[in-house]
Amino acid sequence: MIETVLSAGDVELAALDNQGSGPVIIGLHGYLDNAESIRVLAPHLQAYRFIALDLAGHGRSQHRPVGANYNQADYLQDLYALIESQKWDRVILIGHSLGGILASMFAGLFPEKIQAVVSIDACGPLVEDESTTQHQMREAIINRYEKSQSQRRPVDLEKAIEARCRISDIPEHAARNILTRNLVVDDSGTQFWSSDSRLRTKSILRMTENQAENIMRAIACPLFFIGASNSFKNLEAVFPKRAPWFKNARYEQLVGGHHIHMENTQDVGALIRQFVEQL
Repeated sequence: MIETVLSAGDVELAALDNQGSGPVIIGLHGYLDNAESIRVLAPHLQAYRFIALDLAGHGRSQHRPVGANYNQADYLQDLYALIESQKWDRVILIGHSLGGILASMFAGLFPEKIQAVVSIDACGPLVEDESTTQHQMREAIINRYEKSQSQRRPVDLEKAIEARCRISDIPEHAARNILTRNLVVDDSGTQFWSSDSRLRTKSILRMTENQAENIMRAIACPLFFIGASNSFKNLEAVFPKRAPWFKNARYEQLVGGHHIHMENTQDVGALIRQFVEQL
């Protein structure tokens, strides 16, 4: 895959592109990850134009302007601008975690533009009860202010990899690949995060269960949810509760953790290839 930059309205998004000639498949990574997380699926999608994006503020993509923050709706705005500017029709979306949430939300908001969705270890939006509104907004505003006061610090890659593996179930090689793409080196050879520090701020307000259901019920295309047996996402319990929201959805679970597509790429890739080939 080659490095490229794609225009998405007001932001430039870095991407890895296989330059294939088939139907367009857009890969969307998870929170604090980047295109490196999704590129592992490329060998299984050679018959397609497969593009793994760095979402805004992640990896090598452009950051939001000073004073702006990162909200789910803005990622959806970027995706809409990208698809419109490229004049792509009926694209397939593959997303992991946050990317899977965005993929399903976009398919619900713009069903005419999406042929199918593959969601890896995510089953629709994260939600909160409306009774938590005051607490969510207060905590997010404080958190965003505090983050705006923080200073840029050098990064020790090995310690960062160790920390990432300690707090999650990601394999060491996967953490290394992702975090390496999130680095930039200055003229002195010092490493810093290229990803925007504002990504680590809290969501200003999550949807309620009814709001999430309203969007998910608007999805018209087939959906394929892939769960992981050892993931904190617990899709095995979540999917049956939300299955009535979807017109055409299937679920498969594999043994592994949250980054199941990097841990068991062969099986995940084979399942996805089979799914898209049957569309």
